[in-house]
Amino acid sequence: MKTRTKTNLLLLCTVLLTAVLMFSPFLFGIINQKRINYPDLINGTASYSQVRPSNKSSIYLSGEWECYNGHIISNETPSAVGSTVSIPSPITSFSVPTGEEGCELSYRAVISGLDFNNATVYIPNFAGTYTVFVNREFVSQSGSISENVPNATMELLSLPYSFFDDETYEIIIEVSCEMMTRLYMTPVISDYDHAQNYDKIAQSLRIFIFSIVVFSGLFILIYALKNSNLFSSKWLPLLCLIAGFRLMISTEGYSAFRFLFPSIDYENMTLLICMSTFIIKLVALLFYSETLDIRISKLTFISFCTASLLCTAITAFFPFLFFNPYYYIIIQSVTLPFDIILLYNLTNSIVRKVPYAKFYTLGYVALISGIMVDCFYTNGLIPFTSSLFLPISFFLFIITFLSIFFDKITAIYHASLKAAELDRELTAANTAVMISQIQPHFLYNALNTIKYLIKRDPKKAETAVISFSKYLRGNMDSITQKAPIPFETELEHTKNYCDIEILRFGDKINIIYNTDFTDFLVPSLTIQPLVENAIKHGVTKKPEGGTVTVSTLNEKDFVSVIIEDNGVGFDPQNPDYSPNDHHTHIGIENVKQRLKMMVNADIQIESEPNAGTKVTIKIPKGEII
Repeated sequence: MKTRTKTNLLLLCTVLLTAVLMFSPFLFGIINQKRINYPDLINGTASYSQVRPSNKSSIYLSGEWECYNGHIISNETPSAVGSTVSIPSPITSFSVPTGEEGCELSYRAVISGLDFNNATVYIPNFAGTYTVFVNREFVSQSGSISENVPNATMELLSLPYSFFDDETYEIIIEVSCEMMTRLYMTPVISDYDHAQNYDKIAQSLRIFIFSIVVFSGLFILIYALKNSNLFSSKWLPLLCLIAGFRLMISTEGYSAFRFLFPSIDYENMTLLICMSTFIIKLVALLFYSETLDIRISKLTFISFCTASLLCTAITAFFPFLFFNPYYYIIIQSVTLPFDIILLYNLTNSIVRKVPYAKFYTLGYVALISGIMVDCFYTNGLIPFTSSLFLPISFFLFIITFLSIFFDKITAIYHASLKAAELDRELTAANTAVMISQIQPHFLYNALNTIKYLIKRDPKKAETAVISFSKYLRGNMDSITQKAPIPFETELEHTKNYCDIEILRFGDKINIIYNTDFTDFLVPSLTIQPLVENAIKHGVTKKPEGGTVTVSTLNEKDFVSVIIEDNGVGFDPQNPDYSPNDHHTHIGIENVKQRLKMMVNADIQIESEPNAGTKVTIKIPKGEII
């Protein structure tokens, strides 16, 4: 299956998952309504004789309410503006908003047959100011009115009230708004203690998740500054901070953090809530495009910024549109095409098997579904309390990043353990190489050569002693060398060895060095053993001797070191040939492993019987220059 087809199918599944999450509160509300079996108001009346609420039940008074201009009880001069208006319901459709910008409205309903002790009536998370009366008795209030200017604080003041199934109750809700045009949230009859506790639990949950989101962002930022192979993008901490801000200015979050905004009431706070959506998604777009190397066109960024500025201008110059729930949802939905673009690139990253792409995608799905559900709920499209959806979705969002973060930490930890183990193995290998190099027979032959030269040529004997001591020193130093060394150092050690062998064999061996390029690194004791093999098992096996050539080539992407001899050679295809043959003095396989482990180099061996052997080491430049 083609990559594009896989991406499209995965995108479809991701969009469906996002839609399911977005509309799950609607489904839950409908199921809850059927379970409790409470009816909608019709023409402002309803009977709840079939409802048997528990102390954790919430009865949503959705349906058709009578609506009046002015306040029925406070002013007692209301005038009817229509027979009924519909308050949000999963079944009853919305009515056209009643009233003008800035309004005082009253809503009236008559209910009967309800048996509910120690209850209260309130409007969860309504952005305006309201007061609730039952049979003309005060029951609850949110916000206050000072000098005819509503102050929506979302600080609920309520009293317990008991309903009896043999009585009829008139519920009047007086709404005062500076900008909102109507009552768009569904009033609720709930157990008094449950309502109070739920509000405290919701606030505590917001504070808890806010702390996790912000702390995680700061923690990742501090850690990433020290470890660039983690989240190197500067946008993730900013995204966490803005997401935390979004949590603390919405619904119960505003009540918990109102001390930060003493001069802004909740009605006007909705402007910041709307703008934070654009900022969050823009920063997310920047973060994902940088982290996953997603190529988002400049046109997309420009279009997104233009749409954000346009929506901001609309809210600034046409506030009556912004404070209308319908237009508010439309403004928020402007970002959905950009969500589709980003989700397409995220799913494409999954198809391309980019590391952690699945986690990134799930995190973004949780983020956008939480924001949209919160927009639906705070604008009355969801008539059931869904304020916990946003903090939970943001919690899932940050959990995806913490999962990636800790997985990377674990990988780094295991890599460090492996590096320590490799270091121990390298030390052991170096020790083994040194011991292998300084074998008794070589010492015996070298000392015998020096003894012979002392009598015949003291000058050469002195040179031999110097070369022999340098050779021994080079082998001893190799034990402590855990990192690659300059090629010149390894070449010098090789020359010391060759000088001793030339003194032993005389004109039988010839060493040529074509090493104009030496500005690179190699592991210690890798060139000298290969030259030793060429001498001991190549040219000295021929009666007439031969030549060993050491060359370096500076190529485009590699540095090549070539050790070539015209000795007896061998047949690499011969099953009797083994690179670990003890007779080779030092196993070529050992050299291969150290070259691969330390500088990611490869060795190519070419040989032909009676023609010679050529060993080529290819070292990537990025490893040693």
